[in-house]
Amino acid sequence: MDETDVVEVDDMQCDVCAERKFQEREGYYYCIECGTKKEQLRAVEINAEDTFNETKNHTTVRTIKQPQVKTEDNEITSWEFYNFVLRGFMQELLDLGAKPELKLMTLQVWAAYLGRMEVAFCKSNVMGLPKLNVRSLPRDARIIYNHQQAKRKRERLDKSNLDDERSKWRQWRKTKRKLDATVCSKKDAATESTAGQSIRLQWSYRARKTLKRHMALKHLDKHSVDSTGSMRCHGLRPKAKNLGHCDRNIFLLNINKLYVVLAIALNMIGDDLQLTDLLRLIDEEHLTSRYLLKYVPEDVAVRSKTLIKELQLGHQVDKCSYEFLRTQVGYMSRFIDLTEFQTPDLTTLTQRYVRELSLPPAVAEYVCRLMDFHRPEFRRLWDTWTYPRYEARVMAYIVYVMKLLFGLDDVKEQKISETAAEVNERLQKLQQEDTDGEEAPASLFVFGEWMHFVELRKILVSHYNQSFAQRFGVANHLERQLDDILIKERKQEEHDKSFTELEMTPAMRQSENMRHTFESLLKEKYGEGSAEMTAKDHIEFQASMTPALSYFKRLLMHASRAEGEDMSVKIPEYMWVEHSERQLDPFMAKTKDLADYLAKHQVKLCVQELACQEDYQRVGMFQFFPKLDQKSSEFRANCDITGDEWIQELRKKEKRPVFKFRQPVAIYGARYKAFERAARRQKMEEDNPFWKIYKTPKVHVKLNDEEISLDELSSLQTFDEAHMDPLSIPLNMPRRRFNSRSSLTDSELIEPKEEDEMQNMKQMLNVSNFDIWLLHGHMHKLPQMHQRELRTLFPCSFRWLLETCAATIGVCWSVLYEQLLVLEVVLHHGIEDWSNHKDNLRFKYNNPNKDINMMTKIYRDMW
Repeated sequence: MDETDVVEVDDMQCDVCAERKFQEREGYYYCIECGTKKEQLRAVEINAEDTFNETKNHTTVRTIKQPQVKTEDNEITSWEFYNFVLRGFMQELLDLGAKPELKLMTLQVWAAYLGRMEVAFCKSNVMGLPKLNVRSLPRDARIIYNHQQAKRKRERLDKSNLDDERSKWRQWRKTKRKLDATVCSKKDAATESTAGQSIRLQWSYRARKTLKRHMALKHLDKHSVDSTGSMRCHGLRPKAKNLGHCDRNIFLLNINKLYVVLAIALNMIGDDLQLTDLLRLIDEEHLTSRYLLKYVPEDVAVRSKTLIKELQLGHQVDKCSYEFLRTQVGYMSRFIDLTEFQTPDLTTLTQRYVRELSLPPAVAEYVCRLMDFHRPEFRRLWDTWTYPRYEARVMAYIVYVMKLLFGLDDVKEQKISETAAEVNERLQKLQQEDTDGEEAPASLFVFGEWMHFVELRKILVSHYNQSFAQRFGVANHLERQLDDILIKERKQEEHDKSFTELEMTPAMRQSENMRHTFESLLKEKYGEGSAEMTAKDHIEFQASMTPALSYFKRLLMHASRAEGEDMSVKIPEYMWVEHSERQLDPFMAKTKDLADYLAKHQVKLCVQELACQEDYQRVGMFQFFPKLDQKSSEFRANCDITGDEWIQELRKKEKRPVFKFRQPVAIYGARYKAFERAARRQKMEEDNPFWKIYKTPKVHVKLNDEEISLDELSSLQTFDEAHMDPLSIPLNMPRRRFNSRSSLTDSELIEPKEEDEMQNMKQMLNVSNFDIWLLHGHMHKLPQMHQRELRTLFPCSFRWLLETCAATIGVCWSVLYEQLLVLEVVLHHGIEDWSNHKDNLRFKYNNPNKDINMMTKIYRDMW
């Protein structure tokens, strides 16, 4: 492309992609981005005679503006209208920080969708006009093909039998008007045929295939020629219940389809905005149908009410759920032949979610190490076009790490939090007494304090943001909900008033009268209008990738200013603590720095590992049994049976349980085990001298005059460094001493007299032994009733964390728990013992427990 032919005109942009640079070709200007011709620009040759300058003998090119003709016939189709709205939504995402590549990718996805519907970008379309589908609007047929739709007339009572003289005069005038209309139609028939000629309706391939079920193709051709709508035998727009699943969802163009196009485009360019982030922007009305008029041209916005009525926008709901949008993305990707989805940057996504939850960065590092150990593949079980749950999988990793570090069984995390708070108090006291100016280690992360912080943060932010309250399930006062509605209505009213030439309809007048009535009632009751009421205690939040963190910082900033004294809520002092700056190293077996600092002040750190609570040590598994299909069953009546025998047989029949909890005790039969692959391999290698299989030796260690097997000790529990006597077996880890109560050595035994004196010089710290409770099962197609029953079995702390993390990304807790089950089942049951396979990762396929083995196969396919 020659740069000399590219020009940029002020206050002039492309109607399709909003590009400001145009390229000149043969006197016309075309957009350099999408190639659309700009009718308002022309190239004019200027020579020396026109400028009265004899020194200039060469020609130059300048750009002139051609005024756009504004006529009442300048109407746009539904596809053109949604094209303007899609461009506006895309620009909103670019302003919010999306990648610049979103512009071109959105155009490609939108072009692919219109091409498959045979509306545009279709090579087989000879006439060049958009073809209609089964969900097309009558407005499109009228604008493109000049086909009118016959108006329905209400049936009135026949009053011919009445003897009233006035009814006879009324009947006579009606007949006279019909005669006059037929005479005028004959005179103007020639002029109408020449003025606006109708074209035969062109149907897409899929539309003809669908309409063929309702009528013959020859009869459909007659309807296509009928431009006046006189044939009322069939409707050319079948009802939704009579259409297939694809026709009902894909060919219906609405606001939700624009969200689907943007979601696919964001995934294709690898943007940080995920599907759940797009849903949150829709809920917060950063992308909404309230302000559609600012996206369309001014001459179209003047007649917006008629346009909205004919496009049936009043029947649409611009807000949708996560499952609905995810399903629609799958349908769209299959429709446009999308190969596969792009996996986002999981590391960046993890760090963002950790910041959103105000957790220390060590959690993100732990999650990244787990991901590098066995990288998620996001396999699809049933099809290749289902959108993977990227956000839920990353959040499941965070929940899994918190479960490892704190247990989350309602007992372990409380004990850990109590000792961590005591360590923080000791550090703060030592730092105040320290005169050397030595920097003390960072405070420990306290899980209990963090829970109170996050819960109160949800309440404070929900008080000023209604969409945030709905997402986290916080019940606001009715006054706050009313204020939120009034603010949105006032913004929409100001937006509509910006179009001065907007036509006034009866519906608009009725809405305006209702506003005035409502304002007068508020002034009578409270003495002030809605504007004064909402302006008192209202805080405006900007769109953010981390809403909970950013919105709360906005509240803290507002509270620190002078106007913060008028806030209706008071922020406690402990809400100013930065929990993300606290450390988690002592809970990950990294206590050297903390122990050295305390040792300098004659304080000894004693670390104790806590096991899982006995009630949750072995929870088991849950299973859902769907009811059998009664239609396929065969029933035969026994006429010879007696009443007692019939009652006895009914008692013998056991009802099939619908939902039950049990222990995974099912095992394989002897016949299945005889042909097991692992058993055959072991039998083949028995005589191989290079493949000797030995049993793991059981070694006993004498601790406190008691012999304890090494198999019963945890992985982090080792020995005192003061005792360096070599053992008879090699150790995988260096010998450390965490001073647990179960392994006190003789050097730590003190006299009873000195026990009280040394008690103040010790500091206990409880940590988790990384042994967690497991409750596994199949979450696929589990009804809501049984999900509520399953929720009651969770510990309170785990239930709170699961629901908080699920609400943070905007999904249901069952979706997040299913992804957590994928991690727990694969990591705990699908991998061989890591101590025997250090340099490689070996999957386990021959678990003798049938329940665990079958469940592992299912969740491994979802990895």
